[in-house]
Amino acid sequence: MSNSDGLKDLLSGVAQADRTAFRRLYGLTAPRLLGITLRILRDRPQAIAAVEAAYVKIWGTAADLAEEEDVLGALASLARSEAIDRVREMGSPAHALDPFEIDATAEDPLAGMARSEDLQHLLGCLGQLSEERRRLVLHAYYDGWSREALSVYFDAPPHAVNTWIWRSITELDACVDS
Repeated sequence: MSNSDGLKDLLSGVAQADRTAFRRLYGLTAPRLLGITLRILRDRPQAIAAVEAAYVKIWGTAADLAEEEDVLGALASLARSEAIDRVREMGSPAHALDPFEIDATAEDPLAGMARSEDLQHLLGCLGQLSEERRRLVLHAYYDGWSREALSVYFDAPPHAVNTWIWRSITELDACVDS
C-alpha cells in the first residue's frame, strides 16, 4: 500500500467521523502542513491557527479529499489557502513573505566558491532575466514558494504568475541550451 493509499484510507475513516483515523491523519500530516503555513506566514501562532482551520475543512470534506489522486497535495493546498487567506487578512503580505532569517553559519549553495561550470552558466542566464522575473524564479524554485504566495507577493493573479514563470523558464531553457 502506498503512502497516498494509506492517507486515502484514513480520510475515508474521517468521512465516517472516525476520530482515531483523524488523529492518525493529523499525526502523519500536521508537521508538513505546519511547515507550509509557517513558510508563508512567518509567525508560529498564525501558522498553527491556519493548520487548525485547514483540519476543520479536512474534517468536513474528507470524503471528497479521499477521492483525490494526490491526497497529500490536496491537504497541502488547503493549508496553503488558509495561510494565504490569513496573509491577506493581516494586510501586510510583503512582511509576511519576507525570507526566513537563517543562521550565519548555514551554507548557501549559490554563494559557495566552488561552483560547477553548469551552475555558473545557469547563474549567468538568470542574470539575463529582468530583476522581477529573476526574483520570481528564485522564490519559486530556490525558496520553494507556492504560486499562491508568489501571487500575493507580486500582487498579481495566479494565472499571471504562472505565465511569467513559464516565460522565464522558456528564456532560461533557451539560454542554458545555447
